[in-house]
Amino acid sequence: MRQGLAERTERTVLSLRRMQTRVRRELQSVEVPRDIQTPTTGRHEFKYLIRSERIGSIKALLEAHLELDKYGAHRPRDSYTVRSIYFDSPTFRCYHEKLAGEKNRRKYRLRGYNNGDTPAVFLECKQRRGETYTKRKMRLHEQEIEGLRGRLGLDASIDEPGSVLGQLLLSMDRWQFAPTSLVVYDRIAYVWPGQQDTVRVTFDRNLRAQLCPSIEELYCEDELVPLLYGWTILEVKFNEIVPPFLSRLINAHGLQRQACSKYALSIAQLLGENPTKKQGWNHVNVL
Repeated sequence: MRQGLAERTERTVLSLRRMQTRVRRELQSVEVPRDIQTPTTGRHEFKYLIRSERIGSIKALLEAHLELDKYGAHRPRDSYTVRSIYFDSPTFRCYHEKLAGEKNRRKYRLRGYNNGDTPAVFLECKQRRGETYTKRKMRLHEQEIEGLRGRLGLDASIDEPGSVLGQLLLSMDRWQFAPTSLVVYDRIAYVWPGQQDTVRVTFDRNLRAQLCPSIEELYCEDELVPLLYGWTILEVKFNEIVPPFLSRLINAHGLQRQACSKYALSIAQLLGENPTKKQGWNHVNVL
């Protein structure tokens, strides 16, 4: 089994390296859009794994206090599709930082929505600092997306090295970051009325993924592999303390907080590693 894992890992690493050397176009001098979201304080995130058939009963309790977010309110089944291409090194630096429980870490992802009918594509940096998370993101123009397809070094024309794009390009230059996993899921999201970012509760279901995607495959479903059969990831995000009604809901349903990184789960399953190294995955059949 170890030999098989080593062979799969080696093939994946070779695929990443071929991808990095396949196209060597330099990023031209372009106007880089400024970050559109830079929280000044971190946000807490609690995650729970629930059986998908329990979504209805939990939603009924949430709807007494929260409202559907604006992106899913008028869509079928109140949900929209989230598509993320995660960047990592050939040695899976971000993945192993997650498994090791590093309290200060970051990850980069290219994010789009639905089937391309929502044209905006964002580059995001999600960073953990201690027990809280911050997220910075910027909308990319087509020129920046083209540049990411073959970027091997930090272009001198990038005049905002502290931007999300500048930081990712630096990681590409320093650690050979490249598209490593495409993670897709369907999300139902609830927010505090009138305050999108104060309290946010999401149901992420139908999780699926693909290793070594190209940028062009952001909206492609052909190679995606299902990851959680019959399970949904429930996330509770808040700025300060959990609202009392959410604490009552969590206790009433006997929910147990646990680690549920979608990116780490995609790497663990698609590479064949045992995700039970991280407490909380041991009761879910993900192998």
